[in-house]
Amino acid sequence: MTVTLMSGVTGVGLSSICQQVRRQLDDDYLLLNFGDVMLEQAMTHNITVDRDELSTLSHRQTQRLQRRAAEYVADQAETSDVILSTHLAVKTDAGYIHGLPEGVLRDVAPATFVLVEAAPDTIVERRGNSGRDTPQATEREIEFEQDLNRTAALEYARERNAPIQFVENEGSVTEAVEQVVNTLNAVSE
Repeated sequence: MTVTLMSGVTGVGLSSICQQVRRQLDDDYLLLNFGDVMLEQAMTHNITVDRDELSTLSHRQTQRLQRRAAEYVADQAETSDVILSTHLAVKTDAGYIHGLPEGVLRDVAPATFVLVEAAPDTIVERRGNSGRDTPQATEREIEFEQDLNRTAALEYARERNAPIQFVENEGSVTEAVEQVVNTLNAVSE
């Protein structure tokens, strides 16, 4: 079975796209959010029950949780095709870190990367209108985060010898979803 890794910065609409893609695919696909899996691992090991606290953990704790989450994803990929939603560069209190360090990338073993982007001003607006406790950022900060994501995607894809599909989520979510579904169909052929 395969893992398709989907990534984008907070506010790009990644969750909406992933959920709609999953609804259009057959039951063999499993949608996982890497942060949710990390939180489950943190709760299991009595580290935290708050998703926001994940960014305050030590680098060592974060790496352990990433590794445990990767093992879970790898186990799920034994029996299902997986769509894995994650951040390739993760902002912590100490600065940005790799979302998929070497061992994690090896365990998750993505066959394809899908990088979802939108214009920084669009993301600023979405973050402001989300109604959730999303981190506010300037357009420049969002541009930097997207640059980090691109760089990480290229590095990870090179390491895995896997393609990267760029998806723009600027207008219609339906168009972005269609692009992702077409990519997944091409991978499965």
